[in-house]
Amino acid sequence: MASVGWAVASAVVVVAVPVVLVVSSLNGLFYDPNFYLQGQLRWAIGRTTEYTAEQLRPVNRGIVEFFSQPSLSLPAALQDSGASGNVFNDREVGHMNDVRDIVRLVGRIGNIFLFLGLAVAIGRFALRGRSAWRWTTGRLAGGAALTVGVVVLFGALTMVDFEQLFLTFHEMSFSNDLWQLDPRTDNLIRFFPFEFWYDATVTVALRTVLSALVVGGAALIARRWLRGGIGERAVP
Repeated sequence: MASVGWAVASAVVVVAVPVVLVVSSLNGLFYDPNFYLQGQLRWAIGRTTEYTAEQLRPVNRGIVEFFSQPSLSLPAALQDSGASGNVFNDREVGHMNDVRDIVRLVGRIGNIFLFLGLAVAIGRFALRGRSAWRWTTGRLAGGAALTVGVVVLFGALTMVDFEQLFLTFHEMSFSNDLWQLDPRTDNLIRFFPFEFWYDATVTVALRTVLSALVVGGAALIARRWLRGGIGERAVP
């Protein structure tokens, strides 16, 4: 019975690693107005919108503030940041409310898995003492490998047909059609065109893989260093 329990605990730690790393990479973009502007300078300003960088800076800050505060409306957040509250129409505001729900749900999922992973590791240390180091580092290394594998698979799907993947994500994530915007008139899609989201996806993938390599490398180094005096023997 104990071996089954530790097998489940092991799976929790391994799965927690890619979840936490992916969510961290996503949050690094969701809450970074400078990343928004970098993408807009490349794909939006002078191409899909007449807004300048100076005009978009307060808009981007307002969006980040909107994501950060669930009780704040998008027009109010935009005004607080120095932008016009009428930048986006009612349809766009409605869609952004749905987006914020997803952003905050993703954050909660990341926190839950981080808590579970830490709880399992602490429990292992409480029961096994110093020998838990080897068990924990092994699971972290396994989680890092799983992360790289998942990202590589997703990257392959992205290269095959990112447009279809992007469309499928919206169809599965939203219960309404507010996400179907007009690129000729709706600022939300004019500020954040399709190419922006492709770059964002690649950025999340690269950051996640880099984080996984750091975690996995650190875990393997620690495991190798610990192999000897405190390694576990015949412990499930």
